[in-house]
Amino acid sequence: MRAFFNPDLDAIADEEDVAEFRLGLETVGEEHRRILMILVPKLVALQDRGDSAGALRLIAEIKRIVVQGEALSH
Repeated sequence: MRAFFNPDLDAIADEEDVAEFRLGLETVGEEHRRILMILVPKLVALQDRGDSAGALRLIAEIKRIVVQGEALSH
């Protein structure tokens, strides 16, 4: 099984970004979490194929979902 997080990818996400994502993930509801469970593996597949533009679009979508979840919980 391949690891989802690789410490050598600090050009893509540094520790602060990962911490922010995890904090956001903890605050989203179950519905958003299920959506993210589908989108994150798609992100990995896009990166594996070398589709940087597609990966960046999906990252923006994931961030929107996480931020939306934070706003709904306040």
